[in-house]
Amino acid sequence: MDEKMMFKNICNLSNSEIAQRYTFLGEGLCREVYSINDDYVVKVAKLDDGSYQNRVENHVYTHATKDLLKYLCPIVWFKPNRIIMRRAIPLSSLIKDKYIDLKTIRPEKESYADLNKLTNNFMLLADDIISTSSWGIYNNENVLIDYGCTSYLGDTLYTLFYNW
Repeated sequence: MDEKMMFKNICNLSNSEIAQRYTFLGEGLCREVYSINDDYVVKVAKLDDGSYQNRVENHVYTHATKDLLKYLCPIVWFKPNRIIMRRAIPLSSLIKDKYIDLKTIRPEKESYADLNKLTNNFMLLADDIISTSSWGIYNNENVLIDYGCTSYLGDTLYTLFYNW
């Protein structure tokens, strides 16, 4: 089975079927994350808020400029209640600090400004962007693996503008 068909089939499974077939990796308030294999994970919305976060994450990934895209773990398939991403090694499994330093998370001299630009442009929740649990290692680079939470202003504007 090709990857496209695999992703489509996974997105058609119920939450309980995904839980039975795939390895549970962790969860937030609104989503659960499962390992599909060594290359991919699926984020499953638990509630409407989880679908909202999946939508935001997909919006950020599909609208980020090239200079900002390099900080994001790639999304390969999207449905509001499911999002499939490349699998990264969570930084929280390697670093026990609750927060990371945006000035040192990436080697590029512009990374701090870029990450602030990403946060501001997409009205992301700043506390989530500096949370160690929001970061992972993919292709030997630190990337955001969770970028679906918005600030209060972001919640309001995304909801009004997109009717999510």
